[in-house]
Amino acid sequence: MAGTEQDGEAVMETGQTDRNVLTPQALSACCQQLFASGEGEQAVRLAVQAAEASRDVSILLAAGLFLARCSSRHDVTVAVFRKALLLRPSTHPAMASVRGEIKVFLAGALMAAGQNEEAMALFMEVAQTCPEHRVLVGEHLSMALLEAGLADQAEQVLAAWLKDGSSSVSLYNNMGCALERLNRSREALPYYRKGMELSSRHEAVSFGYAIALLKAGDYEEGFARYVRRIPRMPSLDCWFYQDLPRLTKDVPLEGRHILFYQEQGLGDTIQFIRFLPEIVRRAGRVTLAVLPSLARLLRESYPMVQVCLMSDLLEQPEQVADYDFSCPIPDLPYLCDLKRPEDVPPFSPYLEVPVRRRENFAQLVEAAVFRNGSGGDRSHSGRRLRVGLVWAGDSRSSVQDVAADRRRSSSFAEMMEAIGPVEADLFSLQYGVRRAELGGAGAPVVHDLMESVQDMADTAALMESLDVVISVDTAPLHLAGALGREVWLVSRWDACWRWGDQGERTPWYPTMRIFRAQELSLGPVLREVGHCLRQRVAEG
Repeated sequence: MAGTEQDGEAVMETGQTDRNVLTPQALSACCQQLFASGEGEQAVRLAVQAAEASRDVSILLAAGLFLARCSSRHDVTVAVFRKALLLRPSTHPAMASVRGEIKVFLAGALMAAGQNEEAMALFMEVAQTCPEHRVLVGEHLSMALLEAGLADQAEQVLAAWLKDGSSSVSLYNNMGCALERLNRSREALPYYRKGMELSSRHEAVSFGYAIALLKAGDYEEGFARYVRRIPRMPSLDCWFYQDLPRLTKDVPLEGRHILFYQEQGLGDTIQFIRFLPEIVRRAGRVTLAVLPSLARLLRESYPMVQVCLMSDLLEQPEQVADYDFSCPIPDLPYLCDLKRPEDVPPFSPYLEVPVRRRENFAQLVEAAVFRNGSGGDRSHSGRRLRVGLVWAGDSRSSVQDVAADRRRSSSFAEMMEAIGPVEADLFSLQYGVRRAELGGAGAPVVHDLMESVQDMADTAALMESLDVVISVDTAPLHLAGALGREVWLVSRWDACWRWGDQGERTPWYPTMRIFRAQELSLGPVLREVGHCLRQRVAEG
């Protein structure tokens, strides 16, 4: 940080009996350690408290930069950087460069908070008045545009910066990211390679390159790089990550006990668990550690393996001697040597729903339809089409996840407006806090049986009584696909790697139809979905 890291030391109460000197480096390290240990809220509180208590610009910048990366409280981040700027008066010429740097950080926070006009003015001011910060402006401006969902504008900025000779790992990485999000993944690859040439150990660039390779359909090199990632889990302090070697493709599995554990979202587990039987055939024993919402479904679908809860496993470090290797579940395609999209194994439904549970939910569905009085409106098949709806993904806390969720999620009101009046029986499959959006004056009748749903095993049973599932890119979408149900994906414009750059179909789920947004708003693509649904109903 130019001219700011040696500005002195701040003192704050740490909650212990003595008072400890707090340096910017110590604050950053402590916040990062708490965040990596799953104590994200405590880390954010520490950063906010440090910023409130200090008038040291270096402390404020350390707190602000952590908040910018790890908190979705953009208003707080803006306030921290504004305070830092006020403490660096403009009267002293030597402070111009430092103030320019702070303005770049403030502009990024303003953009994240939706205050785009002020943010752009600050970015342009620094680019014009502080040429020494031109690369920094390009890096932060392009990232802010990317997180706002404006990849086309980010590409234009980056093209201008790279054309004038500016060069950095982040500029190349951000250009690769912009092109991948614009569904031009092949074009993204050279920029990621240039970034890796400048910094071969830069994890973010390597991971971005892996995602672009996968989206472009190069599964062999893509998954080989994908498995180099640090697993995305609430905490990396767990004993099975720290104390067990990570399984690799060259390890003989005969007679070994392998622990596969939940990583990333529920949808990732559902997508990749189809490769588990191949590992089971080769290994001595296999244990799955998953979240409660998936445990019952996976126990019933894969009775040949032991399924336990992640929370239970965490409390049993003495079991380390029972296992030979551990491995995050999303590594399975690599371990099974998947090289191309066309090599995805031939599909058959790979999740099980017991007959009794399927019949129970079938009765609930019939009762809901009967109560609504729609049983008499028959289609050619003898009854109205039954459609499940999911309009939003799970709520998350990290900055990048919150930004991605804004791009992928709709709202109940927007989805209902797009679908409009339709001669079909609509059922909510929405989970989490966004379920509260259901209903409202004048809204079409949407049956909500989710009070009877405890976990994904119940959701699967409910889906078995529906004809079509319409969902944004979230876990129930994968569940419907894995069950072999007809499912329509409402994909954000910067589609996830697994759906490729284009096309209506995917080898992962042959019963899926992809509706791709062509802009940031999901409104137009939802209207396309509504039109196709009404057409489907009319055809019977």
